[in-house]
Amino acid sequence: MLLNRRQVLTAAGVAGASMLIGTGRAAAEPNGWEGWLAANRGHVGAVIDDGRGGRLSHRPHQEQPLASAVKAVHAAGYALAVGQGRVRPDEQVRVGDWEKYYYGLDGGAHQASMADLGIASANGVTADDPDRLVSLDDLAKVAVLHSDNAAADFVRTRVGDASLRAAALSCGWPGVDTRSIAGEVLMLILPDRAPADPSQRKRVGDLLAAQALHDPRLQLEIIGRFPDIPATYDGQRPWARQTWHGSAAGLHRLHRSVAGGRFPQARTHLERAFPGPLPKGVKAIGFKGGSLPGVLTMAYTVRWEDGRIGTGVLLAEEVDESLSTKAGELADLVLGPLLDPASLRDLRATLVA
Repeated sequence: MLLNRRQVLTAAGVAGASMLIGTGRAAAEPNGWEGWLAANRGHVGAVIDDGRGGRLSHRPHQEQPLASAVKAVHAAGYALAVGQGRVRPDEQVRVGDWEKYYYGLDGGAHQASMADLGIASANGVTADDPDRLVSLDDLAKVAVLHSDNAAADFVRTRVGDASLRAAALSCGWPGVDTRSIAGEVLMLILPDRAPADPSQRKRVGDLLAAQALHDPRLQLEIIGRFPDIPATYDGQRPWARQTWHGSAAGLHRLHRSVAGGRFPQARTHLERAFPGPLPKGVKAIGFKGGSLPGVLTMAYTVRWEDGRIGTGVLLAEEVDESLSTKAGELADLVLGPLLDPASLRDLRATLVA
């Protein structure tokens, strides 16, 4: 007999779902992000173009972990499928089918998604009514706005992995890494299932995630192994280093293309993070970032009323826990240069020796 999603998650005790974003208990970094960036240039990739001639490029093609910044690719793949008429934004999806991809280790993103969509959850983990319907566009929205891993995986499955790769390629990003997020999470829960060869992680993770949807023995094994997951930030850093990768240049090209109107549905969802008020002269600001233990990623776009588009991407790896809860400060360092030339000069001085 197959276990339902509520049984799996409740038995596994996923109330501690915030483990993937750190506890924030470490002492504060005395030099802040500017000091860390200057001292760790070899762990940073950045591409910034303010749309008026100001540019910064630092290790643009170096592959680094993307964390949830990769979900901009899911949004673009969804928008491509909509534009091709293969899916409809108003297509109805059972919440239970969405939650089949949910393993709880998302820092509360799924709960935020349910609250946003008005879905009741008495147990605080999964929906009360698995037969409740939401639209496919709702899932694309919460995958971006709340970084819901299960929503991103459902969208990927529905539109096809090839759609994600084709959307990225059309923006100038070939070879994008579009692994199953659930597959990577399952390799955290079941590290013995992870392949020794890193090049096989996508294949193995995809197969493992697909098996977990239907195999009751594997579901029971997952439940039994939850207590063994490394519970600390540093304990999970080796796993996070092996998750999906990409370059600042590739992510930059994707965001610039989306902001320019290539994929309207994706742009709408990426710009939900900044509903307003906006700085004078700015029409919209788009954003998608991500974090995993040791990883913090940022991608911004600014569309000006005069038609200019600014795009800023910064990928940081090997980030100490002392800075992991100060994402807002790093966000200011990435968005600021798109709005203020002085901020761009400051960041260039920090990153370029």
